[in-house]
Amino acid sequence: CSWSERFVADSLRIISAAMFRMRSSRRCSVQGLMLLAICLSACHKLFVASTSPTAYVGVAGVDEGSLVADHGAKIACLVVVLSFFLISTEPQPASPPPAEAVLEKRADYNKVLIFSAYLCLLSGFLNAVCILQMGMTVAHHTGNASHTGRLWGIDAQRFAMSIIGFWVGAAVAGYHKCSGETLYCGRWSPALLSSGIAVAVAVILQHDGAGPLVSVPLFAFSQGLQNAVTRKHSAVPICTTHVTGYLTDFGSGIGAWARGMVDGSGPGLRRPMFFALSFFTFALGGYVAKKSTDKYGVQAAYIPAVLMMITALGLVPMSPPKQAKA
Repeated sequence: CSWSERFVADSLRIISAAMFRMRSSRRCSVQGLMLLAICLSACHKLFVASTSPTAYVGVAGVDEGSLVADHGAKIACLVVVLSFFLISTEPQPASPPPAEAVLEKRADYNKVLIFSAYLCLLSGFLNAVCILQMGMTVAHHTGNASHTGRLWGIDAQRFAMSIIGFWVGAAVAGYHKCSGETLYCGRWSPALLSSGIAVAVAVILQHDGAGPLVSVPLFAFSQGLQNAVTRKHSAVPICTTHVTGYLTDFGSGIGAWARGMVDGSGPGLRRPMFFALSFFTFALGGYVAKKSTDKYGVQAAYIPAVLMMITALGLVPMSPPKQAKA
């Protein structure tokens, strides 16, 4: 069989074994590094192969993408199942939130501000790649709901599958009671690691011919998983995969601030600026995605996938939230 068939099969076998060997939280970081190494290897091998002059030169009569094309749905389902087991390794109990629950008054406001904007950048990047390469959104589903309704009985399946994938990701996060504080204090986050792995595998599926009906739900699964975790933040339900609500909150906050300037009372600008920065970075992600996909196609999505996995391992320098002194 071809190198791509052997590589995907071996990678899935190793990942499966690694998931079921996770017995204690103390081993999570080491095994997480192993998973990251596997995914980075996949990204490197496929990326180099697809961009080299001989990328599509193969043995006569051999279909390089046959394994993925023929078993794409099974591979996607396997990733979801493995994610379910991986997420169960999140250390419990989770880090206690700071005593101050109001976002703009928290001591770690700047860290939450920057990290949320960073996650919005990654999500905006991924969403734009899917729009440019497959004509589908995977991070937000208002439009997908409208398209499902208007194309019911015609071509609604592809939009409905994206919605279902997002929902499944959120359901998995809800089942395991993932902490909304974990990501923001630099701790091991198996949920975000699972999200990054799902994106990497979805890229392989799309690149090797499984098609959007298989890859798009897996892309959406990653986003539903990420957003469900960040919305559990103690200070405010943080949305990192869609920003329509943030646009409303930003406008409402600026209006309240302007009214306060007139009558001498009212909120400050810290909360509106939180929403504005996240909105901006989501759009910035789209810009970067356009520049990247012009050269690399759907494989540009490896960039947010790898960054998600690195972040999930706690390698981003974030300190735990400070507790208020009694």
